[in-house]
Amino acid sequence: MTSNLDFLWYKLFQARGFGPKSIHIIYKTICEDGFSLKKVFNMDKSEFENAFPEFGKGRLKKANFDTLQRQNEERAYEEYQRLKDNGVEIISLDHEIYPKNVLKLMEDGAPPLLFCKGQLSLLKSEGIAIVGSRNASGEGVKIAKQFAAELAMQGKNVISGYAKGIDTNAHLGALEEDGTTTIVLSFGILEFSKKKIFEDLRWKGNTLIISQFHPVEKWNARNAMIRNKLVCALSKAVIVIESGEEKGKGGNMSGTFDAGKTVLGMKIPLFVVSPSSFENPPLGNKELIKCGGIEIESRDGIATLLKYVEMESTKGAEPVAAEKQMSFFK
Repeated sequence: MTSNLDFLWYKLFQARGFGPKSIHIIYKTICEDGFSLKKVFNMDKSEFENAFPEFGKGRLKKANFDTLQRQNEERAYEEYQRLKDNGVEIISLDHEIYPKNVLKLMEDGAPPLLFCKGQLSLLKSEGIAIVGSRNASGEGVKIAKQFAAELAMQGKNVISGYAKGIDTNAHLGALEEDGTTTIVLSFGILEFSKKKIFEDLRWKGNTLIISQFHPVEKWNARNAMIRNKLVCALSKAVIVIESGEEKGKGGNMSGTFDAGKTVLGMKIPLFVVSPSSFENPPLGNKELIKCGGIEIESRDGIATLLKYVEMESTKGAEPVAAEKQMSFFK
């Protein structure tokens, strides 16, 4: 059909049984042994099993020679061509602009492919993430837009997840100041549609849309949690505007709280808006500050964040560990 490298990566991505871990194994083997992805598809069964002895066993049982060879290549190529026709770029693990920090922080959990549309240079930008509740308060929405606008005026790219509430207003605040924003989707990129609220704003050249999921995959809660890890790994720092407690009354995990814990685990600077900024102080904000998030006020939060990021860049060091963050500005 074609030997186009983009297509071969897509073919591997959509092969049944080949998830991120197995694709990372193939990528690592290619890098270490110096052969091409094309060669993987041209191997016979014996060559494949010798090259990848981990496959077909245990948790990788479904990743094997037979499932790789039994693909419907014609259908895979039709899907691939639809992506190209819609202006979607496929950024694979070996692509020169695949964000190295995502690989470093997420290791073999890093998305094997990033489906991107828009301003690709934003993958290399100084990105700051703004996250928060879908059911945000009036104060939360106002702070999200304010912070995003301030970051845009300082030349920072605003990263968020396009959900209603805090995310949408973070993107909006950046674009209203003619700044840039990265939209990280929790569904397939071919399912994306621009919300009416953005219609009168400059979009082309100022936005990057990213998805790590199958191009036509629908939204689900699990994907939203997975997406949050990518939002964090793309960012120099993360701001939690408004978070519910770790688990709500129904026992459901708060996506924002989980993102905050992910940030701390990755040792990325986490900033949390002070509970005192809200008429009804968010319980998750209180807990994340206790866990090591830096408490910031709405009036000078961005100045505090930029000071921190600048100091870390000047030192050239790893971000301060979570347990040290709270006392950083005291």
